[in-house]
Amino acid sequence: MSIDQRYRPGALDHLAMLVAEALAPSSTPRRSPPSTPRLHALDRLDHWFWRQRQKSRDAYLAGSSDVADVERRLRELERRPYY
Repeated sequence: MSIDQRYRPGALDHLAMLVAEALAPSSTPRRSPPSTPRLHALDRLDHWFWRQRQKSRDAYLAGSSDVADVERRLRELERRPYY
């Protein structure tokens, strides 16, 4: 902070100074966010299989007729093994 706190008599003044300091242009350049690392081929393949499995589950649940049928299908999916 560039201004000493003893010159800020109230909470509202302190808040206004913090906002002004936050909005002031900084002398240091901002860094770009770090890029996400590229996934390996096996990780991408695993993600593709997961998406396909998720799409088939969504389609299966979307075919239900009412709420009770959705709940029954969800219980069935929870009990069924993945392999």
